Amino acid sequence: MKFVVLGGYGAMGSIAVRDLYDSCKDCEITIAGRDLEKAKKYANSFHDKRVKYAKADVTNINQTANLLKNCDVCINCVQYYFNLHVMKACLKAKTNYLDLGGLFHMTRKQLKLHNKFKKINKVAILGCGSTPGIINIMASYGYKKLKYAKEMHVSFGDYDKTKYNQPFVLPYSMHTLLDEFTLKPPVFTKGKLKFFKPGYGEHYIEFPKPVGKIKGFYSIHSELATFPKAFNLKECTFTLTFPEEFIKQIRFLIDAGLTNEKEIRIMNQWLPKKGTKINDLEYIRIEIMGNKKLTLDCLTYSNKKYNYPAGSYNTGVPPSIIAQFIANDKIKFKGVSAPEFIIPEIEFFKELKKRNIYVSLNNKKVI
Repeated sequence: MKFVVLGGYGAMGSIAVRDLYDSCKDCEITIAGRDLEKAKKYANSFHDKRVKYAKADVTNINQTANLLKNCDVCINCVQYYFNLHVMKACLKAKTNYLDLGGLFHMTRKQLKLHNKFKKINKVAILGCGSTPGIINIMASYGYKKLKYAKEMHVSFGDYDKTKYNQPFVLPYSMHTLLDEFTLKPPVFTKGKLKFFKPGYGEHYIEFPKPVGKIKGFYSIHSELATFPKAFNLKECTFTLTFPEEFIKQIRFLIDAGLTNEKEIRIMNQWLPKKGTKINDLEYIRIEIMGNKKLTLDCLTYSNKKYNYPAGSYNTGVPPSIIAQFIANDKIKFKGVSAPEFIIPEIEFFKELKKRNIYVSLNNKKVI
């Protein structure tokens, strides 16, 4: 099996690469991105000929297509702004595709390529991280437990005991974070999609301890692009939660106008400094209301072996699992789709459990 991981040396792509390497002993992995030296350095760290590297400019569709020829799955871990470029390269190369999500508007554009992927007998799965990703598969699992569903509400909560030697740490890409804070959030209510002002709908959510009660607000996210139709809902929301001090810091940066491309490039370096021992956990949650109420949680602890934060670990691992499902012909669907209904839920949850990521239904572990 051959996999190409675009952005394979980045925060999420590097985790997908590591999981592929550890869990798929007979696969060939190509780490690709704009920075050839970074791709080479990460590939060489494995000291294994089956891990290769390549330069990739995803805005050059022909070049990217040549790289993707004869690979089983393209795992796209670059910034979501370039998802359509990569999908067009996959169509040209006749290669299966998956990504980490399109933050609603991009996802809608990507879904329009369904017939083109179906025509070449390939699958493109949109949003294969944690949320979207794990949460979509939890949604389809819970939905099947009900006679009918009316509402789905997605959220997450993190508890961080890490002792950082820096004043500010980013949980993921600053580009995505700023979009979540500044773009109008879609809220599906009374059977209709409405958009509200950024930061709309502040409320508290109670997670199991040690997370506890945490403040959040409605935010733009890919789930709202597919859930209402897939599950025939009347209500659907996505709540973004962070500690109140972190929310204040991000809003200060936005209000101060520190959101141009130069400033964002600087901010994207605000990851935990080398040598910081990460110690956190994260719950991602979906509440489903229908003929009864179901609460599904996915609990992830930071990975001690590789020092991955919980929120990065549960985002980087699912693309590896799903890519292997595709390569092993466990996903029969052809065309473009979000993960709901096309991925075998129990088998997927079993793979998560192998990696110490646990799904529960009403506080009882599914696996």
